[in-house]
Amino acid sequence: MRFRHWIAWVICAVATSGPGLADPLPASKQTRLGLYMTAEETARFLSQTPEAIMIDVRTRQEIDETGLAEGTDALIPLAIPDARKGSVLNPDFFPGIVKLANDRRLRPDQPIVLICRSGNRSAHAANALAEMGFTQVYTVTDGYEGDRSALGQRTVNGWKNAGLPWATRRGNSCAPAQDGGAC
Repeated sequence: MRFRHWIAWVICAVATSGPGLADPLPASKQTRLGLYMTAEETARFLSQTPEAIMIDVRTRQEIDETGLAEGTDALIPLAIPDARKGSVLNPDFFPGIVKLANDRRLRPDQPIVLICRSGNRSAHAANALAEMGFTQVYTVTDGYEGDRSALGQRTVNGWKNAGLPWATRRGNSCAPAQDGGAC
């Protein structure tokens, strides 16, 4: 299934924004469950909620270029690069989530936080996890690198721009997605 078609199938947007968000979210960042956090809220949530896990849904190449948020439990890319189509749904995304859920004995109501570059892919992934039966799936609305400024640079918000702990890592330091992506 082409990534665009899959996204259209998965998106089930809600019209409200979550706590702590001043402006309504663009449709591309809205999720079926409506559970949103900024990067700063996520860092606090993870420190106060030890049973929560964080999954990065970016590509290995993105991790290589920009690093990984401290406390990330798994790297399970939602999409992978494709020379002909740009990007396609990662065929290992769903098996990776299932493997991680089995390995960690995740409950359907286990808090799961998803992060990507700027909050779009994590929203799509949150909808996919909701379809799988998970009920407490949060998306980091400003992602790891943040939104673009008026000049097109990712300097507005996000994990890295907030000065939250992160490390330079190689994407292959995490297990393959189909093996649960543990970092």
